[in-house]
Amino acid sequence: MQGLAAVGTLVISVLVALRLIPDTPLNPSNPDPSAVASVIQGSVEEELARSVVQVQMMSGGEMVGWGSGTVISDDGLILTNAHVATPDDVELDDLVIAVTDTPDAPPEARYHAEVVAADAVLDLAIIRITESMGGGPYDGALEPIPIGDSDAVGIGDEIIILGYPSVGGDTITLTYGRVSGFTAN
Repeated sequence: MQGLAAVGTLVISVLVALRLIPDTPLNPSNPDPSAVASVIQGSVEEELARSVVQVQMMSGGEMVGWGSGTVISDDGLILTNAHVATPDDVELDDLVIAVTDTPDAPPEARYHAEVVAADAVLDLAIIRITESMGGGPYDGALEPIPIGDSDAVGIGDEIIILGYPSVGGDTITLTYGRVSGFTAN
């Protein structure tokens, strides 16, 4: 599973290595989705947002939670958290991949996925799109994020985080920050 941790670090490090900092800062006290849309549209963040999906956790045909995922390959592999793909507190019968068309609208369910690998200690998982919502094969429409070099990441490097945290509302969220530290893993 060390390879799984390395992939997670590499996906995050691409954001740092590319120094993806916006020309127009987002006011963190303004949660208005149109404010996020204005920063994301026509920018590097817009390109990155094409690689970020919402992973919907389904049980008994109902969505019981969701998390963020990052497309890492052309064949539909997605990096997410183990607590999303294989939660301890509920048995899932499906993982649905939802995609954002515009940053000020909720993502739309497009694909089904299955767990390929998960590590609860590292809280990382790889899932694979298995089919479209209509039952057809995966069409390859999602854009994988370029993978960076984790050795290029240092304390204080600027990062961009795009995702669907459960406290972030119904749309994609955008956060800026800096690398504050590392774990031994």
